Amino acid sequence: MSDTRQKILDIATELFAERGYAATSLSDIAERLGTSKAALYYHFRSKGAILDALVSEPLTAFTKLAAAARDLPPRDLLAAILDTAIAMRTLFELLDKDPSTRKHLDADATRATSAQVNATLVAVLAGPDPTAGSTARAHAAYATVKNAALAILAQGGDLDDLTRRELLAAAVRALEPGA
Repeated sequence: MSDTRQKILDIATELFAERGYAATSLSDIAERLGTSKAALYYHFRSKGAILDALVSEPLTAFTKLAAAARDLPPRDLLAAILDTAIAMRTLFELLDKDPSTRKHLDADATRATSAQVNATLVAVLAGPDPTAGSTARAHAAYATVKNAALAILAQGGDLDDLTRRELLAAAVRALEPGA
């Protein structure tokens, strides 16, 4: 990805978070970037295309993680899920806080990709010969690192090193039978 394209995405994320998606125009993005609207059109044909690119980032990151998941020990996989979720914090907050973003997304494709990635990650965490119990524990571990981290961040909390280690330890314990 070019530096300019990434700068556009970074600035759009900031503006969408500050003003909301609907209240942010391409002119606003161009102005903050210090360029013309025409220069934006070189990289993105519309504001919706910028939003699509922003949403594809976490999906791509989680898709790559799912592809590599079988090569990672469970603790490392859980740590990678946690780190990927943390890295996408601003975008997840934007999508959660601004309902107008949802009507501009290809929700069916996003949902289908997310479901496939989630299923892959849970299947890997459940182990090579999954049982109902190991699958339930895998869901619990996955929810711990992904959802709990995002909930803490969304409520204004901080995921300092201690909190991160505690979340990761809780997720690893959730994988253990009888935990």
